[in-house]
Amino acid sequence: MSQDFEKLINIVFEKWKAKLPPAQGRHPDEEDFAAFVANLLPPKETARLKNHVLSCSRCSEILAASIKLRVVEEIEPPDKLLKASQGLINKEIAGRCLEIFLQVKDKLLEILNTTGDVLVGQELIPAAVLRSRKIRDFQDEITILKDFGNIRVEAKIETKESGNFNLQVIIKEKQTQETIKDLRISLIKGDVELESYLADSGKVVFEHVLLGKYTVEITSPKDKMAEISIDIKV
Repeated sequence: MSQDFEKLINIVFEKWKAKLPPAQGRHPDEEDFAAFVANLLPPKETARLKNHVLSCSRCSEILAASIKLRVVEEIEPPDKLLKASQGLINKEIAGRCLEIFLQVKDKLLEILNTTGDVLVGQELIPAAVLRSRKIRDFQDEITILKDFGNIRVEAKIETKESGNFNLQVIIKEKQTQETIKDLRISLIKGDVELESYLADSGKVVFEHVLLGKYTVEITSPKDKMAEISIDIKV
């Protein structure tokens, strides 16, 4: 619709310009155009240049190009705008990341914080509700889930001997709960990829992982679909 309107404006402008008398006087040079764009011409010269440009297609095109190419002064954005933008970015990142913060006490797993829902028996409970119920400790293993669009990511963490754990990641279709196959699941520590598997069955298990901070990336052949951030400490 906007393109059709722009075409109509151009047609009307061309017809109006065709009725104008031929351009009078000399054509402005590059210095004249630069001074006009910078608003440095005297009022009479400014009026003369405007009248000339309105009746000269060649000069109107030069002026348009001069305006498009004019260097815009860099302005430092206000802190309020920067903080608002950062907030939107963080919200977008958080929406694509499951965060899990756990602590190991003996063989108990204590939830410090998570952005996912915790599976307690057959009930899926948000972490905030668990805190209100004062449920923090779990025997040996814990399962946390989060939905990313039309997929559901299930992360099962099981404590093992000697300060390590097993991590099982299952990817399911949200509506049907059927496992999604042919996704790549990678375990990353810092900038180093430790293990990476193509989940033919929709499930991957990382065994004997030491306590610490890790990232699990879930990717399709076209895009990164989800991310799990895990921090388990003693």
